[in-house]
Amino acid sequence: MINVIFDMDGTLLDSEDSICAAVAEIRQDRQLPEIPKSIIQHAIHTPGIDCAKVFYGIDNFPHRSYKVGFESYFTKHYEQSAVLFEGVDEMLQTCKAKKYFLALASNAPQEKLEPILQRHNIAEYFDIIIGTNPNIESKPSPMMIYYVLQNAPFTQSVFVGNCRKDEEAAANAKIPYLQAKWGVNDKKQILQANEFCTKDELLAILQRYEA
Repeated sequence: MINVIFDMDGTLLDSEDSICAAVAEIRQDRQLPEIPKSIIQHAIHTPGIDCAKVFYGIDNFPHRSYKVGFESYFTKHYEQSAVLFEGVDEMLQTCKAKKYFLALASNAPQEKLEPILQRHNIAEYFDIIIGTNPNIESKPSPMMIYYVLQNAPFTQSVFVGNCRKDEEAAANAKIPYLQAKWGVNDKKQILQANEFCTKDELLAILQRYEA
């Protein structure tokens, strides 16, 4: 059996447009000029970038997550447009049927995770749900993964994510990393051994790690 740790945004939940729309509305309300969507996307995926400074022009932002203090904006846009990637619910059902230990580790604020997962009817699949909080560093720090591993029952673990922050967190925790590339088959891209673009491809990769 295996422990499977998932990121949320961009891995299970197609929420990038929601995040970009929330940031755009916050900037508008703060009377800041528009910035390209590509800049927002780059910032949320890249380690070492101060998202609060890029998004809001705030130096020394006091919170680990750029969503803290602006929760109402993100909640609004998540409710309007965030959806599960195709096959995620069925994939999680299969993982539970196989008796995998499932965890979620997200850079979103801890208290906001369960309501989002419940809204999409997938909260029940996870044995551990952990997000940014005063005692846990955001990815690419491995602290979230370490917390999960301390409470997980199996020897073999993998982390499933979608960006460099996730990849570096897995590397820092010294566990295998799987990369979500939902829908790339439509673009005829060649997948690497640790990449998947459908639920069946992900399940096939996970099966390789079963002990």
